[in-house]
Amino acid sequence: MLNNPEDPYLELESEELFLEWYKIEGVRNITELSRQVRTLLNYKTETIKYRFRSNENTSIKQTNTKFFNLKQKFESLALRFIILLRSIKETARTLEEGIQSLLFHSEKSRLKMLEEITDQIFVQIHYFSEENLHDHPVFLRLLVKLTQEACLVKKCIITQSSKFFEELGKNYFNLEKELNILIPYKKPEEKIMKEKQHYEVLTS
Repeated sequence: MLNNPEDPYLELESEELFLEWYKIEGVRNITELSRQVRTLLNYKTETIKYRFRSNENTSIKQTNTKFFNLKQKFESLALRFIILLRSIKETARTLEEGIQSLLFHSEKSRLKMLEEITDQIFVQIHYFSEENLHDHPVFLRLLVKLTQEACLVKKCIITQSSKFFEELGKNYFNLEKELNILIPYKKPEEKIMKEKQHYEVLTS
């Protein structure tokens, strides 16, 4: 028996399915996007705190064992993330093209790895956004830079939220420019160049 598209019962069932989907996926997506906005605002707040910090606070060395342990773990995760992004970019002109190639060719194992690491990066980025990062300005700048790359990954993978993550990435890019002005490099010139090259491979 063929389904009648004008069948009111069929229409009611479709509405119920949509409402059920919204309760699960819709609410989860809205919660996630809301968390992303809150994280960005937290980073902007920490940048403002750093800009208007008192000279007395700059000499205070805070010892938070949990923070530094998580910072070390995050740096290890960030290194894995960067290495993975580099390997994806090797076969394409840009990182974005490399990620799209994974989607097009259905490279499920690498795609799954990329999704998992990116999700872990975002979880940690949110955690650190609620810490006193103005006391750790260099780490703050690193987090802001990595968040831009994570936004690019999300923009490519989650098509329904691509515009959101594109705009989010632009906001982090502008925040990084502000931090580069506020936090002068104190390393020798050679080390500065190596650090820049470390990230340029992802964005060139």
